[in-house]
Amino acid sequence: MKKELSGLLVLLLFCVGGLTGCGLLVEKETNTSSQQTIEEEKKEKEAASEQSNEAVKKKEDQSNVNKESEEAKKASKKDKDSQSQENKGEKGSENGDSSASLQDTKAGVSQLDWGSAWTRDINTDWAVIEITEQKDDTIKFNINSIHTDNAEAARGGYINAGDVKGTAKVSGNVATQTTDEMDNGCMVKMINHQSYIQVEPITDCSGGGGLGVYFEGKYKKGDIPATDWWKKESSGNGETGEPKEEPNQTTEKEQSTDDAEDATLEDTQTSLTREQAIQRVKEYLNLSLENMRYVDEGDTATGKYLIRVYQYQEATADSTEHEAPYGYFIVDPRTGEVTDVNND
Repeated sequence: MKKELSGLLVLLLFCVGGLTGCGLLVEKETNTSSQQTIEEEKKEKEAASEQSNEAVKKKEDQSNVNKESEEAKKASKKDKDSQSQENKGEKGSENGDSSASLQDTKAGVSQLDWGSAWTRDINTDWAVIEITEQKDDTIKFNINSIHTDNAEAARGGYINAGDVKGTAKVSGNVATQTTDEMDNGCMVKMINHQSYIQVEPITDCSGGGGLGVYFEGKYKKGDIPATDWWKKESSGNGETGEPKEEPNQTTEKEQSTDDAEDATLEDTQTSLTREQAIQRVKEYLNLSLENMRYVDEGDTATGKYLIRVYQYQEATADSTEHEAPYGYFIVDPRTGEVTDVNND
């Protein structure tokens, strides 16, 4: 009986212990399972959070990429627009420069005034440039030049003359002779300074005229007529007096000695005309030479007629056409007396 109770008690304790152990085991398993669930949930939350962060980051990266792409497109468009404007500007500038250059070139040729006449206003070496034609970049011209040593030589008819004629090519303000229409070998260039032209020889021009004739020098703008400077006669004190304008005006000395004769001439009106004075010179010389010319050169300081005589000589194989001076002659309109200046 005691043995059965002992066995029952042991069995009971075993059961109680088993129940307790089972409960602890179940509780332990429950706690373990709960902890695992929490950890899993935590991991899932972390994973979800990471995914969310990655998604946000990707979205931000994509946004940045899109923004950069837009900025790049804008920059590229801006660069293209800028380049296009520059190209247009350069093209316009090139066209403008080219057009301006062309206009300047045309203006340089067309607007440069070569005029019609330019004069080297030197008494003993008077010369004139005649521009006979101007077309595009060429001009045709003729230079006439004379030379005399002094007034006495001029009064004696010792005057040499020469010509240069041709076509010149214009470049800027310089006209360079390209053809010689006088066949004398003389070639020149003309530099246009607007108010005057500077003539410079290119070849030897000594054959272009008589002794002492030259063509280089400064030519003032305009046709300045040659004066009768050589007609001025000495007043006795080293100075020269201007020629008188009235043909019959006489000096005081002549007036005092010829009063009676003057009164007679005035009454009868027998003073010679200029044509009659030239005829008197022809009769005085009685020349049989051909092509003689008689030119009225005006009055002397004493009111007498001055007649210049020369022979016109046509161009030959050895020379150009020119005047061969013969002399100067003074005719008294009151008496008709002819005086050879060379023998005076």
